[in-house]
Amino acid sequence: MFVLVAEDDGEARASVEDPGNLRQLHAEFRGVNDDAADAALAAAGLGRADGDHAWLDAGALRAAGDGSAAWAAGFDGMLAYAASKGWTSADGTRVRAHIVRS
Repeated sequence: MFVLVAEDDGEARASVEDPGNLRQLHAEFRGVNDDAADAALAAAGLGRADGDHAWLDAGALRAAGDGSAAWAAGFDGMLAYAASKGWTSADGTRVRAHIVRS
């Protein structure tokens, strides 16, 4: 799963891609600067950019899943792993992901 921020018709837009892959969470900024990416993340309700990381909204990521019990269990496992590494907000509503810029 990753959050893609890319230009679409001259405007940066953010979307959740590859939601079935729960082992490689990251944010990818393709051809957009950090300010435009931050604004696109916020507008989509997906999170905010913060330096080399993005704080992604866990609820918005969950909503991108297929709704199956197996997927939900995998997603919960991903969040638990992130929490064990200190990569979640104190209240568990956001998860930190590294940014890949291309």
